[in-house]
Amino acid sequence: MPKRVFLVHPTPLAMPPVDEAFKTLWPQAQVLNLLDESLYADVGTNGELTPALYARVANLFRHCEASGADGIVFSGSTFGPAVAEGRKGIKVPVLRIEEGMMDEAVARGGSILVVSTQKRAMPVVRGTLDALAKRAGQTPTIKDIWVDGAREALNAGDTDKHDRLIAEQAAAAGDFDTVVLSMISMAPARAKMPSALAQKTLTSGECAVTRMRKLLEE
Repeated sequence: MPKRVFLVHPTPLAMPPVDEAFKTLWPQAQVLNLLDESLYADVGTNGELTPALYARVANLFRHCEASGADGIVFSGSTFGPAVAEGRKGIKVPVLRIEEGMMDEAVARGGSILVVSTQKRAMPVVRGTLDALAKRAGQTPTIKDIWVDGAREALNAGDTDKHDRLIAEQAAAAGDFDTVVLSMISMAPARAKMPSALAQKTLTSGECAVTRMRKLLEE
């Protein structure tokens, strides 16, 4: 029987890249999407998460578990603290979509470039990476960049401009051992990168699929 994996999304922009990653890396999984756009609508301008948002994220996980989930992946980086808290009472694996990617970046060693398109998610993403590096006993050189205008282009439907801006600014940031595209919606931008840069660029969807498959098949 195929494993049933729920993908919980706070924005529809995250859905296509994760679906594509599952189709490519684990087509045998039964993937079900759960979208709740009200989550992002109620986040504070600086990324503040209220107690009510924590409770709503936890409720979504309980719904997935009651619906027969073998595993759950949450795709919104801004909600990292709420996901970490809400999964404590869930009996099936619950992954923040960026966790596998950050672990892989740390495991590779060397310098890391973190590329983001949402300012409010940057502290959460960087905090996750710093915590994982500390746990692994490593002190990698890390640089963060925010791609101005990329998110606005994506929201306006201009995916080509969104991807091009990310690829251009990642290339201009310098030479790093690993490049991390911190939002799942950024994954298609890797196709716009020069081959050498693309080969050392990680996307959260692919890493999340790999980790969830390992967890459930073991």
